[in-house]
Amino acid sequence: MERAPAFRIVRWELKVLYIVVAWIVGFAIADLLRALGAPVVVIEAVALLTTFGPFALAVRIFRGQGEAIDPPRAWWRMTAWPTLSRRLGILFGALAASTLIGLVLEAAGVTATSVPLAMPVWIGSTLQYAVLAFFYLNSAVRMARVGIAKPERLRPTMRLK
Repeated sequence: MERAPAFRIVRWELKVLYIVVAWIVGFAIADLLRALGAPVVVIEAVALLTTFGPFALAVRIFRGQGEAIDPPRAWWRMTAWPTLSRRLGILFGALAASTLIGLVLEAAGVTATSVPLAMPVWIGSTLQYAVLAFFYLNSAVRMARVGIAKPERLRPTMRLK
């Protein structure tokens, strides 16, 4: 019995579309739960699932230019190349730091929000960003350790004659 070909997204435009649609769907579900009067803790738990679910799927189906399409990635590998993993890890680390600052300011009573029970939102956001930062930075370190590096030239140079 022959295995069906794996579904992969290679083009950057389709990757961006995937991320935007996943983001919009996550917000729509959270807004629906808010409108239905769900507790903040439930909304945050669902937000966690709607954040990590699409990320987990994306790292399995996205492929970088020059990366093998069919074989599955190692479980720890988040991107095609260590540089991108490092940059995304730094981005999510910065987001985690900024939400942590917001959490501390909210706990100290320095900020005034119009959202009741904003602490679970701050805590959930900080944890989500911190976990994503860890996964991406871990991926960068492990790829470098294994010797995975982006080739200098992935596309042939065009020559005009």
